[in-house]
Amino acid sequence: MAHEMSVAEGMARAILKAAQREQAVKVAEISLEVGQLTFLNAEQVIFWLKELLRNSVAQEAEIVHKEIPARVRCSQCGYEGPLTAAEDPLLHLNLPVFACPGCQKGSLEILEGRDCIVRSIEILTEEDVSSPDNSQQK
Repeated sequence: MAHEMSVAEGMARAILKAAQREQAVKVAEISLEVGQLTFLNAEQVIFWLKELLRNSVAQEAEIVHKEIPARVRCSQCGYEGPLTAAEDPLLHLNLPVFACPGCQKGSLEILEGRDCIVRSIEILTEEDVSSPDNSQQK
């Protein structure tokens, strides 16, 4: 939980900084991407983000997220694709297996799935509020 909170703190700072830079009167939507290899619980990140944005221009923002699956490339056989997952009965978790699903030998380069980012923020300015049909995405 502490990990999710610290990630949410960084996101909240970035969102509020962008809102201030753009002179936002409201943040309408926040779009997040959470990579499978971050091992973050997206619902917890969103919970903490909402808490941290309380009493700000972003307090009513809709927060949407997309999980980004892990994608790797093998240096040995050239396999490119998802990691396989194995269930560990002791931990009751599905954990990725860091061996090539193709040849089981090569070292893997992670192509996707290790980032947690704010993909976009929909910001409303004073101009947007006075003309409700217009909103801009920053």
